[in-house]
Amino acid sequence: MHKDKYSIRKIAKKFSMSRQTIAKYLNTNASAVNGNYNVKRKSILDPFLEEINQLIDKGYTSSEIKNVIYPKGYNGSDSTVRNYMARLKRSTHENYVSNKASPDITELVERNQLIKLLYKPIIQVKGLSTENLNKVNEKYPRYKEIIDLVCEFRAILKSKAITAFNKWIDQASSLNNKYINSFISGITRDITAVKNAIMYDYNNGLAEGSVNKLKVIKRIMYGRNSFDMLYKKLLWLEKKRKIN
Repeated sequence: MHKDKYSIRKIAKKFSMSRQTIAKYLNTNASAVNGNYNVKRKSILDPFLEEINQLIDKGYTSSEIKNVIYPKGYNGSDSTVRNYMARLKRSTHENYVSNKASPDITELVERNQLIKLLYKPIIQVKGLSTENLNKVNEKYPRYKEIIDLVCEFRAILKSKAITAFNKWIDQASSLNNKYINSFISGITRDITAVKNAIMYDYNNGLAEGSVNKLKVIKRIMYGRNSFDMLYKKLLWLEKKRKIN
């Protein structure tokens, strides 16, 4: 258009751009490529990226990673680490999708599939094969240790093997996982009750059911009747239940 004798004003109006922009790009010495194009901005994570990637592969959370690199000079927040982990996950997924047809790319295993193994056998987890699980276990041995630990605890409950319970606690403590340690701390505070729950078939389900029924009736009758009426109604309902 400029060679056809169009003025800068008309060219700017045609493309809805400023005259300064048009004049800049008509300059033969100007480049259309921004000087910062494809240049990564510096981040406070840059000195720690290699270590962060290794910790991510080991299954560390953003707060745990922050606690590891903080003594080494990192002065940011765990949200910065969390955002980096999210970008890395998106990038990994996009690379997988773009190379899905390549036979050399390992099949993507979703996190929720691996979590289901805490409650179900692998044959009941849709989309997860034994081959893929073996690859995951090989790359993330800590995951396999946790799954084996959960399965062993379930086996102790089913078989009532109380003698193996103390050994299981020692084995679980050796993983030094804060979530597992919290669970162990909870059951050891009332260890006698936990062992009785493993050894015996008795439970407090009947008592809990009665208490729940009492609370429902109490809420329905709230502000309408006296304590004596509530007392009589509960006895009447219990008598009616036994008759039926």
